[in-house]
Amino acid sequence: MATAKIITWSRKDKNGNYPIGIKVSQNGIPAYLFEGNALASRELWDAPKQQVKKAHPQHMRLTNFLSKKLAEINDKILEFETGKKRYTAEDVVNAIKPKPVQVAPLPPKLPLFKEVADNYLQEQKSLGNYDVCKTDTSKLKRFYEFAGEQITFPQITVDFLRRYTIFLRTGRNKNKEGHVPLSERTVTNHLIVIRTMYNRAKTAGLIDNETYPFGGKNKIVIKFGKTEKIGLTESEISQLKQAKFSAQQSHLHHSRNIWLICYMFAGMRITDALLLKWSDFKNGRFYYVMSKNGEPGSLPIPPAVSAILEEYKEDQPAHYLVFPYLKKLTNLDNRYLVRQRVNSVTRIIGKHMKEIMEQLAINKNASPHKARHSFAQRAEEKEIHPKVLQRLYRHESLLTTMGYQSNFSTNKADAAIEAIVGF
Repeated sequence: MATAKIITWSRKDKNGNYPIGIKVSQNGIPAYLFEGNALASRELWDAPKQQVKKAHPQHMRLTNFLSKKLAEINDKILEFETGKKRYTAEDVVNAIKPKPVQVAPLPPKLPLFKEVADNYLQEQKSLGNYDVCKTDTSKLKRFYEFAGEQITFPQITVDFLRRYTIFLRTGRNKNKEGHVPLSERTVTNHLIVIRTMYNRAKTAGLIDNETYPFGGKNKIVIKFGKTEKIGLTESEISQLKQAKFSAQQSHLHHSRNIWLICYMFAGMRITDALLLKWSDFKNGRFYYVMSKNGEPGSLPIPPAVSAILEEYKEDQPAHYLVFPYLKKLTNLDNRYLVRQRVNSVTRIIGKHMKEIMEQLAINKNASPHKARHSFAQRAEEKEIHPKVLQRLYRHESLLTTMGYQSNFSTNKADAAIEAIVGF
């Protein structure tokens, strides 16, 4: 049977006092229960009487406390003995020690949508994706106008997104005068940004699939509607080529030139046109790697292109670029600053092309990207084989090329209408 008695420790604690507590022994193996009480001197303890001497200012309180604790331990020993189970002195002490208060853990913090979005934007900026950073920042700003910045992912339910869609469709396009509502494609692009953040949160393990509001039955399905793609006709492109500009309109002349370069190089994107280098022209051909997908290729140099290039030849052009639009940049290594400047120049060229179209009395949009549409439209009219166009566009899939060209395929439909109603 275990035994218990009150003792004082023979060594001082860190405060210079002697701890006082209870020693429990079972089969010669001890265990101790100390609960923070101590004596300034061992002389204050009466070992035979198992009590604190009267010289201690709180001798009665300490003696009563220790006697009560000793009685609890003896009761616990008797309980163990009555149960006829094997036990140790440590078991007795642990049974008497006060149990720590169990504090309920705080519920996990729900991830804020904005935290994930901010990380995403920072990542895009570090990658140099200026266009993505700019356009998605604008979309997220509109989202926070509706939802607030403290919204969490579980709050973005199907019903919430339906209400947000109505908010977008009845909202004003801030880039246009008057109350012009957002287009369906613009609304879709706003939803895509939210889905992107949701997918990133899922991948990071911040949320599960149960609250995912996109796709499937009774959820938000994102559909990409076809946008109207109209290029310039052969006649309109001829007018553009032949247009003459005064010395005061040199800015229009240069914008027209780069637009024609984009058109005649198989609908080259404006970013690639602005980054054209003289070293890209070798052995009578033009070699470049498409910035969008990294696909290399080469094209013949039409005489009209050669004539335009002659205007820009210099001994040491800035960064060896054909066009001077990026010459103010210190270097071309900072992708973010390059994209920022390209974005600004693209807007300027777009304004210039709008002015040119007004002068030519052509009621069409001739933004830099419309050069690509114009090439595709002419290719469709000339019935160029899709495999040839796939190589020119540098599409990985022929289906991509055929889908793109279908936007400009109207001949058969026109012939069908004529056959049916033309009598």
